[in-house]
Amino acid sequence: MALEAEALSMWHFGGSVLHGLLQTREYAWELLAAGGIVGDELEQQVDARMGRQNVLNEEGAPPFRAILSEAALRNSLQNRHQWRRQLEHLAAMSERPSVTLYVLPFGAGLHGLMDTAVTFLRLPDARTVAYVETAVSGELIEDANGVEDLQRRYDAIRDAALSPAASRTFILRMLEEAPCEPSTSAL
Repeated sequence: MALEAEALSMWHFGGSVLHGLLQTREYAWELLAAGGIVGDELEQQVDARMGRQNVLNEEGAPPFRAILSEAALRNSLQNRHQWRRQLEHLAAMSERPSVTLYVLPFGAGLHGLMDTAVTFLRLPDARTVAYVETAVSGELIEDANGVEDLQRRYDAIRDAALSPAASRTFILRMLEEAPCEPSTSAL
């Protein structure tokens, strides 16, 4: 989190989960609870995740680019209204000048980061580091060769993803398909 706060730019790919900077409170809560976190620790973790999002809310926010796997967009929250709110949040985030979202559709095929979530951080000292994460652990990669290998894999995925405009359309189409509150107006 400290490196994220000082990053000059960030880019991310995650297979089946949305990046913490893109999550609503409800999404973070359900995801962290599914990982076995409970009670006060769960509340603290959700608060910390929401606090991290301030980096994108500040003036002069660093550029943030995220490739969202279609799987992450199809794995909805249990509460359909909270899921709709998450999709609305993604649509709003895609309008921010510092945020670029890509969707990697199911038909894009197998790729070099199938079971790996990775976030790249370009730091003020001109280094780029990569944080690689699984469901049970994470590792900071600082070695230039390791980072370069991950960047090549990321670039190949970005090349297979929908453009930012087509990705926004994809998200909006999913939002149209998401259940909404029933109308209470009289006919």
